[in-house]
Amino acid sequence: MKKSPKNHRRISDIWWFALVATAVKLLLIPAYRSTDFEVHRHWLALTHSLPLSRWYSDTTSPWTLDYPPFFAYFEKFLSFFASLVDPTMTHLHKGINYASPRAILFQRLSVIFSDVLLIYSTRKLSKDFKGTGKFLMWALIIWSPGLFIVDHLHFQYNGFMLGMLLLSLSYLEEGRDVMGGFVFAVLLCFKHLFAVAAPVYFVYLFRHYCRGGFVKGSGRLVVMGSVVLAVFAAAYGPFAYYGQIQQVFRRMFPFGRGLCHAYWAPNFWVFYIILDKLLAFLFAKLGFNIQAPTASFTGGLVGDSSPFAVLPTITPLITFITVLLAISPCLIKIWRDPQPSMVTRWVAYAYTCGFLFGWHVHEKASLHFVVPLSIIALKSAEDAKHYFFLSIVSCYSLFPLLFEAQEYPIKVSLLLLHAVLMWFGFSSHFSKSKAGKASSSVLGKDDKFRSPNADRDVKFVLGWYGKAYLLGLFVVEIWGQFLHPIIFAVLEERFTTRPRWKKHFTVLDHRAQKHLPSQLRKPEPVEAKVTSLGASLVLQAAKESSSITTAAAPESVEGNTSESSEVLGIEAAKESSEVLGIVSAKSKQSRPEKVGIKEQGEVKIPGDIFKVSSLKTFRNHWE
Repeated sequence: MKKSPKNHRRISDIWWFALVATAVKLLLIPAYRSTDFEVHRHWLALTHSLPLSRWYSDTTSPWTLDYPPFFAYFEKFLSFFASLVDPTMTHLHKGINYASPRAILFQRLSVIFSDVLLIYSTRKLSKDFKGTGKFLMWALIIWSPGLFIVDHLHFQYNGFMLGMLLLSLSYLEEGRDVMGGFVFAVLLCFKHLFAVAAPVYFVYLFRHYCRGGFVKGSGRLVVMGSVVLAVFAAAYGPFAYYGQIQQVFRRMFPFGRGLCHAYWAPNFWVFYIILDKLLAFLFAKLGFNIQAPTASFTGGLVGDSSPFAVLPTITPLITFITVLLAISPCLIKIWRDPQPSMVTRWVAYAYTCGFLFGWHVHEKASLHFVVPLSIIALKSAEDAKHYFFLSIVSCYSLFPLLFEAQEYPIKVSLLLLHAVLMWFGFSSHFSKSKAGKASSSVLGKDDKFRSPNADRDVKFVLGWYGKAYLLGLFVVEIWGQFLHPIIFAVLEERFTTRPRWKKHFTVLDHRAQKHLPSQLRKPEPVEAKVTSLGASLVLQAAKESSSITTAAAPESVEGNTSESSEVLGIEAAKESSEVLGIVSAKSKQSRPEKVGIKEQGEVKIPGDIFKVSSLKTFRNHWE
């Protein structure tokens, strides 16, 4: 059966949609990149330079390999091409912290090309949707601001692995359980953090696929078990052969990193830690011998975490049990009625529980449930409302990953465009005029997956609680980025006792400026060095005030004539002091001399002499 020209045009429009997203990703190649860029570059070098038996034991870099074997094989595959593009980036020692333009381009493009799997999975999942729903699904997944921030700015491969998850879900919704289980097993061998949904997969496949009586069910259980075991054997078999299994799991599960990540994910344990800090502070005020926990609680490295001061210590076993208990209602429902149309919802719920109660959760783990929820959001207006709220909060929680000023307009624009697109897209998709069409083409009349309010309320409306919460995020952002710096700068200007001339030179070294008046009153020996920034600022001050004169340089220090006079600013290398002035000469050979302020304002530094004609005039001008 041939496709109609209308359907062919729609498919072409969708692929053009993906190409535009790819073009935006290309524009982000020279933008900010985190230390994860060096992490993955090192893994390229490690897998390219060392034999497989040493991949999980090498300590050349602090960024040791801690992903499952299939991801290591993936890095090995990429390293073949990387060595052709720039051999240095795959050198184990010379490549440390290497970031040439070719290396940056190659690694950025590797992330972009790996997103092909995400595009393919989205296409499979969207084939049952019509018109606005199809385009909206592509917009929510392919244009996900969280994926842009984490993968194409911060630098990771989440889109590739989320594409694998969506592919598995599409197979399960189609009733192809073996393929769905196979792809999920492969995903676990790429990134083990997706194992949070393993109980959901196990119960669903056991109840949905392994049914039909004892004999038939047992046969299917053997088939499914064989497929999964074959995947894990291919991944871990070579390392078992070299006796590295224990080392592999030690790297994959570094429990010594602590309960929370260095940049805390906004989950349940944040409140637990805050409560512990408040109780420690309160008990210390009451006279109890309580050691207050550190401010950061964890640095994200193995062994770099603080103990709890008052509340019981949380262990990995406790978090595992907590996550399992949180998922248990979902598992009970799956056991009673395993429906393919509900699989995506159940998996998203499992990842939400893992995010809220898991051990050492990364803030980026919110993508594990936000991306699958984009599929559910198109099923009913109620689901769309929840997705709208969660996706905005999730994306906003990723903002601190991009802390440089030049990336601020990018992340704000991505979030605002996503919010506007969702608002108008959902409003159009769930409009009253299309209510009947949406129910018949997507949900079905008797589909249990439908929201209870699907027939009564087809409009997309965000409740007052969601609006108030999002408004609060807006207020927090305005305060943190604009009002706080301005208000406190004004307060500092109003109540500070420091003279204006001193504030001007704070840009040179704020630590040394703290001690500058004592230097002018009481000479102390310091070791100085020259800074070009100081030279330009002091020269400008000298021109404006006309109160600073340059002292003539001595003809020679050790028989050598001095070069032509230069105007340079002097910045102290040590925190204890600083000398500001005009440097008028720089000798070819310098010998160490003590620095001091003489009665007439003449100061000697190694190889240089400068003179301030009137320190009093200099200070009066700036005051």
